[in-house]
Parts: sequence; structure tokens; C-alpha cells
Amino acid sequence: MADSRWIHRAETEPVGELQRRAWSQAFQNSNIDLTAISLNVRGGVHVDYTDYMEHPIPLVSDRLLEVLTLYQPRLKRRAAVLTDRERMTQETYWAIHPPELANVLSPHTKRRMDGSLEQLVLRREMAEVPLFQLVDLRETVMIVNLALAESILRRDITGVRLVKLEQELTA
Repeated sequence: MADSRWIHRAETEPVGELQRRAWSQAFQNSNIDLTAISLNVRGGVHVDYTDYMEHPIPLVSDRLLEVLTLYQPRLKRRAAVLTDRERMTQETYWAIHPPELANVLSPHTKRRMDGSLEQLVLRREMAEVPLFQLVDLRETVMIVNLALAESILRRDITGVRLVKLEQELTA
């Protein structure tokens, strides 16, 4: 998840839900031309381009993409150009689409009344995948294994907040 401690993190202008769904569908359908995504950045005097941006879709820098592809070589990705019209600059990022896994949440996972996650608990006997995202949730949740998390921490990647997750206890 994105690190909320970055006060001047670059943020894109709002993107509609239909556009996000179209991008997601393009990742699913491999015969669609994946031209670069163009996003406008809200300008400001000082903007930090962190290595990970969560909205409107997961975006990673070249540095973070290099680490992710070491562990997940077939990671689906698409170029994204972030344009700051006020400062007349452009930055290249990568929209990523990790594999989606279902049935990895434990029955012990707690949800709020609105359906969002309160406490995430993973099943013990799930597949060992270095990076994946959960399906059918209100929020974007990406899970990385311990080896990938340690690799991210060793490289001083910015904008990422890693949270230790619980696994259900064995019976």
C-alpha cells in the first residue's frame, strides 16, 4: 500500500471508474494493443515522485519494476506517462497488474459494515506467489512474500508501506 507519510507525493488528476475498468480489462485481454497510459499530475511547487503510487491504478517506477520482475518475471505491465503541465515535465512509470488470487482469505478476516477490510488474515495453505493482488475487494490490496519485501526494503524504495499480515493458525 502507498505510504501516507509523503506529504508532497505526486498525485494524478481523478480518473473515472469506467476508465480504470477498461485498463484492467486490457491487462486481461492479451490481444489488445497496450499503448501507454497518459495521466495528468496535479501541479505544485514541490512534488515528490515516489517509487510507488497507488491511485488511480498501481504505478511503479523503473527501480521498483526491476525489483518486482526479479521475483515475478511475467508481471503484466504497461507504460504510463505522468505529465505535469504546470512545470512542463513528464515522468515514465509502469502500471502493473499482478496476478489475482481468489480463496486466499481466511474465514477469520474481519470486514467493516461497508465491506472494506478491517483485519486481513490469509489462509495457511495458499500458493507461494511472490506478488499478487486480492480479488473482489473494495480496495486495492497487493500481497508480497517475505523475500520480495526484504528486497524492497534493502533498496530504499520510496512510497511503499509494508504491513505484516497474519496467517491463520494450523489446526
